[in-house]
Amino acid sequence: MIRCLIWVAIPFCGISLQAQDRVVINESIDAEIKRGVMPVTILCDDLNLAAMVKFAVNAHGAFSVRNGSSLQVKIGRNGVTAVVACDNPRATFQTNVEARDEDELALRVADAIIVGLGRSWQLKPLFADTKIAFVSRYTGHDEIYSSNLIFSRTRRVTNLASTSVAPRWSNEGSRIYFVTSARSGFPEIFSTNGSDNPRKVIVDVRGALGGASSGPDGRLVFASSNKNSMDIYISGPSGESPRAVISTPNVDADPSWSPDGSRIVLTSGPLGRPGIYIASSTGGALNRLSTGYSYCTEPRWNPMDPSLIAFTFQSGRLGLAVADIKAGTITPVPVTSPLNLSHSSWCADGRHLVATQATNSRSWIALVDTVTGKVTRLSDAKLGDCSEPDCWVRVSKN
Repeated sequence: MIRCLIWVAIPFCGISLQAQDRVVINESIDAEIKRGVMPVTILCDDLNLAAMVKFAVNAHGAFSVRNGSSLQVKIGRNGVTAVVACDNPRATFQTNVEARDEDELALRVADAIIVGLGRSWQLKPLFADTKIAFVSRYTGHDEIYSSNLIFSRTRRVTNLASTSVAPRWSNEGSRIYFVTSARSGFPEIFSTNGSDNPRKVIVDVRGALGGASSGPDGRLVFASSNKNSMDIYISGPSGESPRAVISTPNVDADPSWSPDGSRIVLTSGPLGRPGIYIASSTGGALNRLSTGYSYCTEPRWNPMDPSLIAFTFQSGRLGLAVADIKAGTITPVPVTSPLNLSHSSWCADGRHLVATQATNSRSWIALVDTVTGKVTRLSDAKLGDCSEPDCWVRVSKN
């Protein structure tokens, strides 16, 4: 019997929001800017807002927040509005920001700073248009949670005292699809908006199931072993009329939609040697993506740039790479940490990824810049082991 799902507000979990406070006096910022990193000082009388904004901006790979930089951004707050300004000739701007609450204000102020200072680099908003669903063992069970991109407001979405995994946002961001065995003892795909009983989505396909990814038109794509081998299925938004579109003798899994819904990218191959393939969403032949790695999995299509696909590779450790299918290049994310990174999902700027970072015994959610390789831990240890992030991003219709 599935118990009623509830939203449980998790208090801010003690992530250190203090920016890098290294004092730099009369520094020349030219060399750092040439390397693609801009040192910035953020000034705000509201300490809580300042802390959240500093953490957000410093998490972006193009910035280093510190004291004493000649690039100073001043934030003047009035309730849930703010004026954000920089008068340095290198990057003069002034932006008025409005929000519904303090958390949203911090996210929008951070985006205003990123866009205002990063005009020459054509930086895009990152924080306000991205939200995350993920798995946490905070209660001792795998449950689904959601949060913003600085984890200042985190909520538990499921309360099933069972194993709930593979969260995926619906295309409009109002519901989360997930896999749980709470009702029948077998994995099934459900969805919830976090305030009502979850509803079973896929009713005509049984067998081991993977997360249901929602396409731009709401259709769902998912993996199932309904016909013994793991195949790729597509159904309507409510799980209606599921049909197999990809069926090979190998394991087919991890499907992700192209931004226009015409294609899917997936993992396929024998156990131990998976690769990345692209196929039409109507089915047909698989086209292998040449990556240079013998073990590749978890592909995710960039919702902002249809030429980019992120994936996980194994080469001693688990790492992330980006395939540019238009240019024909494969670029490993230049992370220097020896820790594993996997299960990534694109953020709203089409540059950053949210991913699972892990040791042999612990895992957490991290923000990863695909350009500089900067990695910032997002989930606090008080949330327990966290994994399997999925981002919903607001896509402009223009």
